[in-house]
Amino acid sequence: MRRLLIAAVAVVAGGVLVFQALGEGVVYYRTPQELAQEPPEPGDRLRVGGLVVAGSVHTMPQGVSFTLTDGVRNLPVRHTGEVSPVFAGGQGAIVEGRMDGGVLLSDRLMVKHSNEYRPPVTSTRVGLTEWAVTVGDPVLRPGPVTLEVTNAGSTAHDLIVTGIGVSAHTPVLAPGQTATLRLDAPPGALLTLVCGVTGHEPLGMTGTLRVADL
Repeated sequence: MRRLLIAAVAVVAGGVLVFQALGEGVVYYRTPQELAQEPPEPGDRLRVGGLVVAGSVHTMPQGVSFTLTDGVRNLPVRHTGEVSPVFAGGQGAIVEGRMDGGVLLSDRLMVKHSNEYRPPVTSTRVGLTEWAVTVGDPVLRPGPVTLEVTNAGSTAHDLIVTGIGVSAHTPVLAPGQTATLRLDAPPGALLTLVCGVTGHEPLGMTGTLRVADL
């Protein structure tokens, strides 16, 4: 079961959402499209994230009903319980509950606090400079992934990627050179990125990539 890792800051990409939730630094969720592709078992408790479709919000006696979308699939939601005063159509939200037919019966509703979103990806860019390792998208989908590595610095660098079940590295890259790393990202893993050139790691050339859970 694929779920998205939500960090405190997120970015919009292709209509699929990730964002900071109230009082939580890290949250996992699935999108409506992923829910349709991998239906849950009866009784499974779910977290689903997306955009609240504008005009779909209707007040109920003990909550609200609305439609959640990831830009590909729509999911009807009936939420019973507390509703944030800032909740509205056209914004990001995460709901938590169980499916009943094609409707998610929610008892927890979290709203976004950022206009930036970022989903897990199968490919991301990694930049090497003096003295930093920068990552375009910090959360990967489990399975085969590609890292496009560029030495954007003024001296030679390389990249070593390690984690449980993962060990990969580029050759030493001259300034302006690029390399492609392909690896199999285990679900839930934390991958460490370092420059292996002597003395560069202590100067700050380190980074991390997280892999979403299944």
